[in-house]
Amino acid sequence: MSHPEQGLVSDLAAAYALGALGPEEQREFEALLSSSPEARREVDEYREVAALLALTIPVSAAPRADLRARVLGGLTSRRVGGAVPTRGVRRPRPMLLWGALAASLLAVVGLGANMLSLRGRVAALETDLTASQRSLAERGRELAERLATLNAILEPGVRLYQLTASGDPDPGIQLFWDQQRNLAIVHGFRLKPVPTGRAYQLWFIKDGKPVPSITFKPESSGHVRIERIPVPADGSLGAAAVTVEPESGSTQPTSPIILMGPLEKS
Repeated sequence: MSHPEQGLVSDLAAAYALGALGPEEQREFEALLSSSPEARREVDEYREVAALLALTIPVSAAPRADLRARVLGGLTSRRVGGAVPTRGVRRPRPMLLWGALAASLLAVVGLGANMLSLRGRVAALETDLTASQRSLAERGRELAERLATLNAILEPGVRLYQLTASGDPDPGIQLFWDQQRNLAIVHGFRLKPVPTGRAYQLWFIKDGKPVPSITFKPESSGHVRIERIPVPADGSLGAAAVTVEPESGSTQPTSPIILMGPLEKS
């Protein structure tokens, strides 16, 4: 049995790695593989190149430079120990073989690039979906709060009072007083920002004297909503008022009244 030249073994190894051998050629070449470590290494190296290109491995993980040069630039001459059956084995035509190899490698590289592009699109869609879910959750929370407020306002025994600014009708406060539970809801609108360290403070005027209540700051839109505000139970309530006080609140008003409205218990 003759000893083939290395070029034939390398071509057969490349064709075998690509699945380009016929059934009889494949059986005879596999017989060679069982006795030739060199032929097995050739097949493994061709498969390694295709796998690395398909997975788009970084340069740092690429195969050896001499292997890439041999696969992509041509075949080097080496002696191969052992015999290879030549009966029925046709030497593949080099141009067709390397054309098939190049086409296969281009296909797997294109597949890898498409997979990376698809992964990027999926990641972007997942990010958009997460943001949409957060937005929907926030909207759901706001709607639940507004529904609860609406239900509280519509309870029997709740009365609405308006606190307005003297000489400036733009800002205002709606005070919903649940006279059965002695609790109030404040809804402010078009309120102006307050300086740093300052806040609006609500006062109840009871028996002609101010009773301090909550402090609050409006949102950037000028709106504010505070619920379950205790209303003084003893004495006679005649009005509610708002001033600007230190952020921690005051026991007595330290600035002029900016919003005021009458209260009357039914």
